Amino acid sequence: MRFQGSPQPVPYAAHTSNRVPNVAGYGPQYQTFAGTVPMHPLGPSVPLVPNLTAWGVNDATAQMGMQFGRSAVAAGQDYVEKNINTYLPVSLLKHQFNVSNSYVLQKLRLVIFPWRHRPWSRQVRKSDAGQNEGWKPPREDINSPDLYIPSMAIVTYVLLAALHAGLQKRFNPEMLGVTSSKAFGVILSDFLIIKLGCYALAISGQGQVVDIFAYSGYKFEGIVVTLLARLLGVRGFLYWAIFLYTFVANAFFMLRSLRYVVLPDPTTSPSNVSVGNSHIVTHSQRGQRRNFLLFVAASQILWMWVLAV
Repeated sequence: MRFQGSPQPVPYAAHTSNRVPNVAGYGPQYQTFAGTVPMHPLGPSVPLVPNLTAWGVNDATAQMGMQFGRSAVAAGQDYVEKNINTYLPVSLLKHQFNVSNSYVLQKLRLVIFPWRHRPWSRQVRKSDAGQNEGWKPPREDINSPDLYIPSMAIVTYVLLAALHAGLQKRFNPEMLGVTSSKAFGVILSDFLIIKLGCYALAISGQGQVVDIFAYSGYKFEGIVVTLLARLLGVRGFLYWAIFLYTFVANAFFMLRSLRYVVLPDPTTSPSNVSVGNSHIVTHSQRGQRRNFLLFVAASQILWMWVLAV
């Protein structure tokens, strides 16, 4: 029975929104009934999909923008792939890090004890047809330069220098940066001197830059041996005798190893490796290159002195 003036009952559908929660998903996701406009969960005045037409953006414009973005990314990737070898010889770097455990052990022994090693010439990789394709990687040729041992030697040098400073109670975190900067400064200076000498003497060749960096880093192996002797308490005459021996060994190693860079032999070089104009070198020019090679070997004592003090 209903009294006159009593409020009319409101249907249940009027209390509910035209949105029901999507219990299968997560967060404030909603499903709408057919014929309704989707609304934002924060309120009926905020649309779920922004109206981009007010900004002059329609579906065709959005698709065009997406297509343009994909084209720009693809063009950038193509440019990087085509020009990365111009600034960073990735293939040569991979060649320099192609080492094995046996190679590392033999090369460490060779750098410290180079006196009785024979021969010093690098080996050439041959194709099935018998043609020279390039130098063999380090894992196949003990005379091939690598960047793995110099890199590990530099890291070991920095850590040993920090350990020595810590044992003397004068270590601070800035010493790691200073020691690293000194190490890279020595390598860069040595590289620039060798490279300028090669330029002045018209010495060129493929992979020369990477090889010079590799040979410049082998001196750190001798410095590591010297620092280890210092950490073990070796002092006085014996310490400087160890330093002098490591210098002479590194100088002899550089003298024999850099010979194929400064005085390349076109008869033993791979066909795809340029040896510059070594085939027209006169007798006087050859003498100048020998003197430059001796200078490079003798200058190693300066760099090792800077690193050892």
